[in-house]
Amino acid sequence: MNKMQKTILLLGNYRPTLTLARTLKDRGYRIMVGGDGSETTCDHSNSVSKIWHHSPLSMGADQFKSELMRFQKTNPNLVALFPVAEEYVRLFAEHQSKFSSFQIITVASDIVNKCLDKNFMMDLAQSINVPTAPFASTSTTYELDQAIREIGYPLIVRPRDSTKRLDSKKAIFLEDKNALTKFEKDIQLGQSDLLVQKKFTGKRHNIYFAAEGGELIRSLHALIERTDFIDGTGLAVEGITLHAKGELLDQTKSLLKALNYSGIGCAQFLVDKETKKTSFLEINPRIAGNHALPEFAGLGLGDFLLDQTLNIPIDLKPLYGEAGIRYCWTGGDLMGIKLALLRKEIGMTTALKMLAHTFYIALKSDVHMVFSSRDIKPAFLALAQTMPRLDRWKKPPKPAPQDAQASLMQSVNK
Repeated sequence: MNKMQKTILLLGNYRPTLTLARTLKDRGYRIMVGGDGSETTCDHSNSVSKIWHHSPLSMGADQFKSELMRFQKTNPNLVALFPVAEEYVRLFAEHQSKFSSFQIITVASDIVNKCLDKNFMMDLAQSINVPTAPFASTSTTYELDQAIREIGYPLIVRPRDSTKRLDSKKAIFLEDKNALTKFEKDIQLGQSDLLVQKKFTGKRHNIYFAAEGGELIRSLHALIERTDFIDGTGLAVEGITLHAKGELLDQTKSLLKALNYSGIGCAQFLVDKETKKTSFLEINPRIAGNHALPEFAGLGLGDFLLDQTLNIPIDLKPLYGEAGIRYCWTGGDLMGIKLALLRKEIGMTTALKMLAHTFYIALKSDVHMVFSSRDIKPAFLALAQTMPRLDRWKKPPKPAPQDAQASLMQSVNK
């Protein structure tokens, strides 16, 4: 490895980071990755030269900045930071002046802050006639109760801060007052900043995009067919791409124009299969979780944002990803089945059927979120993490004779 190569530090150790690392290495950069992340998919990739371990962001922006400064001194060829996980995108947007000495490959701070403000985005969608289900923002129990009375059951509730979770989920469904009572008791719904929205029946659709000055340049339309939660609220584990045209693309264009958006992102919608009605969910102003999909489709979103930030000329000719690309995330699928079993949401028979489907889709898919024939180790290690640990199944050792005698005497003395 040539240590004099220009270095890019990717922040957030997740599956999209792995795809981005592969892309940027092919461009001749030396890639380092921050160690913070639950998937650790980059740890054994041949596209990553080193993992940088740092303090958690919970210790504050000043602490993270000081560690970055030390990192920069020991890596003088560092040319840019590329935040992948939302926590880092949010950090740099909220503390722009604090990190002004670093070149950061990201969407402009004002756009990031707007997109991460769910209430603002819902209001914006309504103002430009992009359909979205009735909603309200709440911060107290009183506001929550008032919102429920106005909107009515069934509801979907999610944190306004999308880096947070409710009972380990991105969102929860409240079908009636009994469900509300249970969740208020378990996770104190009324004490959180929440977005409460009328439940909209339908599957999620993603519009991956690149934009310049509010104009959509590149796009890919993907349907999410299954997620790692059986209620459909989790992360995508299976889907297929559709033609990048129609209502959702037009709605995305309207939102991008209203935001004067430059950069990349992913707009999410729900679509009712029967009525064809749609409901806007959000725009994620960053590399998406299933980043491998738009890259496989030829959108080059990582390259686009890098070139845009570094003022490298970009081909602005419109590009639409093709339909019919089937994708999957096998590791996430297996982990979802495992957790559903542990939570007793499914039985063993259902789990075996789901496992069979998972492996069938893995064989049928055109693109996998982690696997690459040029870099196979991360995928196999990710799958290994979903397997039951054999050491938990070992029987406890039999006590030695003297231990057994001591146990017997102890029980008699009691």
